[in-house]
Amino acid sequence: MKAGRVLAVSVISLVFVLACVASANAQVEATDRLKMLMNGNLGAVYAGNFGNASGSNHSMGLGINGTLEGYYFRPQFLSFQVRPYYDRAQFNADSQSINRGTGVDGSMSLFGGSHFPGSISYGRNFSANSEFRIAGVPSVLGDSSTSNFSVGWGALFSGYPTLQASYSISDSTSTLLGTTNQGKSSSKSFNLNSNYSIGGFNLQGTLGHYNTDLVSPDFLTAETVNSTSSNTHYGVIATHRLPRSGNLGLGWSRTTSASETDDFASNSYTASAGFSPWQRLSLSGFWNYTTNALAAFAQSLGELPIAPLGSLGSNSNTTYMNATGTFRISHGLTVAGYLNHRIRHFQGEGSENTQYGSTVNFQQANNLFGFLRFSIGVVDTATQEGNGVIGLVTNLGIMRKFGQWEATADFDYSQDTQTLFDVVTRSNYNYGGMIRRKIHPSIQWSTSLRETRSGLTAQEGNENLADSFTTNLSWEKYSFTGSYSRAKGQAFLGVNGTLTATPVGSILSDYFLTFNARSLSATASTQLFRVLTLSGSYTKVSSSSIRKALGTFNNGERYSARLALRMRRLYIIAGFDRAMQESSLVPGGPRMVNSFYVSLSRWFNVF
Repeated sequence: MKAGRVLAVSVISLVFVLACVASANAQVEATDRLKMLMNGNLGAVYAGNFGNASGSNHSMGLGINGTLEGYYFRPQFLSFQVRPYYDRAQFNADSQSINRGTGVDGSMSLFGGSHFPGSISYGRNFSANSEFRIAGVPSVLGDSSTSNFSVGWGALFSGYPTLQASYSISDSTSTLLGTTNQGKSSSKSFNLNSNYSIGGFNLQGTLGHYNTDLVSPDFLTAETVNSTSSNTHYGVIATHRLPRSGNLGLGWSRTTSASETDDFASNSYTASAGFSPWQRLSLSGFWNYTTNALAAFAQSLGELPIAPLGSLGSNSNTTYMNATGTFRISHGLTVAGYLNHRIRHFQGEGSENTQYGSTVNFQQANNLFGFLRFSIGVVDTATQEGNGVIGLVTNLGIMRKFGQWEATADFDYSQDTQTLFDVVTRSNYNYGGMIRRKIHPSIQWSTSLRETRSGLTAQEGNENLADSFTTNLSWEKYSFTGSYSRAKGQAFLGVNGTLTATPVGSILSDYFLTFNARSLSATASTQLFRVLTLSGSYTKVSSSSIRKALGTFNNGERYSARLALRMRRLYIIAGFDRAMQESSLVPGGPRMVNSFYVSLSRWFNVF
């Protein structure tokens, strides 16, 4: 694996250098056809690592972080961009944060502005110290490799239905730091979209097919989970304008899915209408019938089908109706009322409930409060058994600047707002704020806090919580940052290896997990003599997850330091990372890995 990375870097760098030479010659021979621009950093890199679970390893090769871009004939006819890189920092908030990456990615656009526009993209990445996140919180470290390929094409003719098609393939492999434990995932997707206008109706058709495979990492699920599934979704939507600024919408869609444990199909029919009989008043209505509500709920948890839920093929049809009216009393003050009615059949039992309520919304800016917004409403739910508990929907936000201080804060609370399947969170809290202070012309301080948590839930013990705290102090060329984040609760394991937080828990699936993750970090940086940048960081993490009474526990500490020296077009970059990580699944105690790198490169620009 490590030898492959060194080889990949060398090959990528060599190809890039040859491309530079070839482009210069080509530009001389065919300047009226081919235009290219290349720039970046090219040099030599020395890297190594050592630890208590593996011997020392050292390597030397070419290092690059550049861009080759251009077009042939015209930018609309054919344009391209290629980006080889080595030791590039990259962040992905959904799943991983890559500390050091090596690879290449590129894209090409064809026939832009014509009747048949197309695009092609490809990427390949090898990353060291790849950081897996649980619900957004840093967790375990490892090495990973990813690749992706996609192609898209269209057929666009005026007066005829448009057609846009895309196909993509992706795969990833991750290895726990200091071990051979691997997690793998791959997916293939195909999508078709078409639009057409006829007789005043705008028609939109969609077709999508997905195949996914997952081998979950042990550190997340305590035991290996294999999942293979396919999903097909197609449907059509028709919209038409109505008098009085109105609109009408009709839709139908069908979803089918197959996996090792369950197959299901679901049809959905929708109708909506809205208009404004008066400038201050608007009315709207919505109707939906779903033949398999449980399957629809599963699809709503993510873009890709999640790991199989329990009894997805069971009869669980749902009819949902909504009517809403909004009246603007004066500038900044609005009153809204709504009525929801749901009829549900699940596993041979039926239920009905009606929810109605109203809200008052207000937004105002003045010298006393700065910018103030709030809304408050009352919700009542009635079922065939009688009147339900009265709920509350409210939110408050304020932004104010006074003197050298600047502050923002907001608070949101909602209860009894479920609309699809009534085993969902019945109330949620979301609040936070930010304070910024300019202590001195050269000194600034800021801090922010955010928390999201569930309140009342359908089943006791199915709460979810996520909060974060960050503070920063900057003084001239010095900067200090501290942060803390935490997430815990219930989640489903998705087919792409990610967790989707949900309050319904094991009511629906044995892929349900209980997770708890924490992270504490501190970072400092400074710039000396205008050419030298120094930075360092410390992170402490811990996480755990439980599935079917099997649990995993992980904790670790990370230290990193970086030096960057720039002298005209010459760059010297050096770094050191130290990671200590312990997992309950790995015998023999904590694993420790130290890695370092030094690169000497020069910035270049070739036209």
